[in-house]
Amino acid sequence: MKMKKIICSLMISVLCFMTAISGVSAANTYDTNKLLDAADKVKAYYKKNGLTKYSTYEYYGQTYNNLGDYLNDMIAYEALGGEVEDDFDISDFESNLNGNISTVNALAKEIIVAKLLKKDPTNLTINGSSVNLVNELESKIDDKGCFGKKLGSNIDIWGLLALESVSSSKVQLVANHIASDINEDGGFWNFDYYDSTKKNSGCDVTGWGIEALSIAGKKQYSSTIQKAIGYLKEQQNDVGFPDYGSVNPDSQACAIEGLSVYNRDDLLNGLYNKNNSNQIDVLLNYQNTDTGSFWYNNAGEENRYATQDAARAMGTIINGSVIYKAIGYGNPDSTLTRVEVKPAQTPTQTENKNDSQSPKKDQTATAVKTGDNTSVTVFVSLSMISAGLFLVLRKENEKAC
Repeated sequence: MKMKKIICSLMISVLCFMTAISGVSAANTYDTNKLLDAADKVKAYYKKNGLTKYSTYEYYGQTYNNLGDYLNDMIAYEALGGEVEDDFDISDFESNLNGNISTVNALAKEIIVAKLLKKDPTNLTINGSSVNLVNELESKIDDKGCFGKKLGSNIDIWGLLALESVSSSKVQLVANHIASDINEDGGFWNFDYYDSTKKNSGCDVTGWGIEALSIAGKKQYSSTIQKAIGYLKEQQNDVGFPDYGSVNPDSQACAIEGLSVYNRDDLLNGLYNKNNSNQIDVLLNYQNTDTGSFWYNNAGEENRYATQDAARAMGTIINGSVIYKAIGYGNPDSTLTRVEVKPAQTPTQTENKNDSQSPKKDQTATAVKTGDNTSVTVFVSLSMISAGLFLVLRKENEKAC
């Protein structure tokens, strides 16, 4: 009986020890201060230069508009933690939607933006009439959860994100369709520009898909999400996540955004690292350090799309998906905060000569580090516990003899 008590006590000690260790291991190893600095720069860029203003233009007798950029800029700024309605003039938001509520992509982003602006997308005044954007979007869903056979999963995914932002009853129907419509290679897709029968998987669309299904239900759609992550890993080259033959800020941003929504710790802790480079850093390499904007082809240029995608990705890693912000609850990721950097101590006049000349430990810190050091600690500690258990058992055995 005494032997059993000893063994139970030791086992409880081991469990308590491992619980304490797990608390340390959960901390991320990425320098979040660097990410926060980059996000502050792009947010300042938007504040200085303003968000895209809605406009129309003529081209070969056809009238076009920049609705996509207008909406994407607002989503990006909100993702960064900004409040568009506080920092910019949005008085013409509803009037700008006049004539622009016919397509799934437009409706989806209009609904998301309306929610982020704290407006009711089921009751917007457009051209003098009350319009329910949610009803307009839901009316385009067929009985299989598809928004249209000729649209591609890229459009379906944005439709799902919009439905999630308003907690629509159609979320599961559309999510089920998207999960079943994944390509055999594990990628989500859009139709080929030249061949409308060809479904091209892409890292960008796959990142969106991972995000949308993670919000719909990580457990429910786990197998599909893992298949999509497998596709990203298969496509990943020595640098990052490519599209159109090479890594670029757009595909990189969309891929890590989705990965972060599914499991931010994995991304921060380097699960997807290549050549000792975190995939977040691959994206940050495209930032113009002087302006905060992002470039696509050549350093120094300001690329609107790259800046939008990068800003949304950084904001997602820091604050969680902007869709959770639109919903108003349910965000599983707490906001990343700065880690205090303590300056190295210098010898004071009260220290003796020998103390001042002895080597000092580096007391600077940017983030809690885990990994090799934690593994060593665990190994040594468990070895000591095992040795203690062996000695106790041996002693009891000798007594029994």
